[in-house]
Amino acid sequence: MKDNELSEALATLLRNPLRFFETFGGIRLRHYQEEVAFAIINSVVNRLGHSFVIMFPRQSGKNELQARIEAYLLTMLSQFGEAEIIKASPTYLPQTANAMRRFERVLTHTDLLKNRWVKETGHTYRVQRARITFLSAAPAANVVGATAHTLLECDEAQDVLIEKWDKDFAPMAASTNATRAFWGTAWTGSTLLARELRSARDAEKIDGERRAFVLTADDVAHEVPAYGAFVAEQVRRLGREHPLVKTQYYAEEIDQQGGMFPPERLALMRGCHPSETAPQPGAVY
Repeated sequence: MKDNELSEALATLLRNPLRFFETFGGIRLRHYQEEVAFAIINSVVNRLGHSFVIMFPRQSGKNELQARIEAYLLTMLSQFGEAEIIKASPTYLPQTANAMRRFERVLTHTDLLKNRWVKETGHTYRVQRARITFLSAAPAANVVGATAHTLLECDEAQDVLIEKWDKDFAPMAASTNATRAFWGTAWTGSTLLARELRSARDAEKIDGERRAFVLTADDVAHEVPAYGAFVAEQVRRLGREHPLVKTQYYAEEIDQQGGMFPPERLALMRGCHPSETAPQPGAVY
């Protein structure tokens, strides 16, 4: 295709995000993925500055959806001038590196972006004047100075320290009130993801616009029966109350079960005998 034909084809796809996702990703999004994509794109395009929380069960398409949203926004924003997207992950290896590979795979799926994108540095991609930078949110990572003009993302937000996010990352969205997106799975109520989920639900009560997208394995199984069969086997093998089943597949926090000493174990450690400072001769302990 000639350059003008490529430009026209690309412009047509940008008017229809779903067609863009199919063309650049080779797959059709599931319904629950579409809802998230349209909400984030709408907030970015209309500069609403919403903060979203997306909690999907493991292996239900969260990371692939991220890559497609990022590719769409970067391509769309490149038509209007300079723009910056920042994406943070708990570690550089393997999480940030994996995110970059997924993103690059979407960009190279067709030749429509050929000669339009470039990898500027080890962790920054550019389409014309629009850029996305992938950063590590590890405690020792030096990230000060980056700016998210349009979108600030945090993947696996349950594993990112609140102090690190609030000090180094949150200010990146300040100058333009950029849209924020926190992705992950449930763990405890004291994580960054849990805090942002509570905040998103509070904001929903004010204006009625959905910001929290919390799915369970049952929701995914409605569209992907094979996924439901897999999770059913995990439940049978581990039990519905197993911490990994509750958090990774059913978005349930486990504040009282997540530690080494849950209430049941502490109860077993309590005795009815008087406390002693030394063993008694002949006693069995």
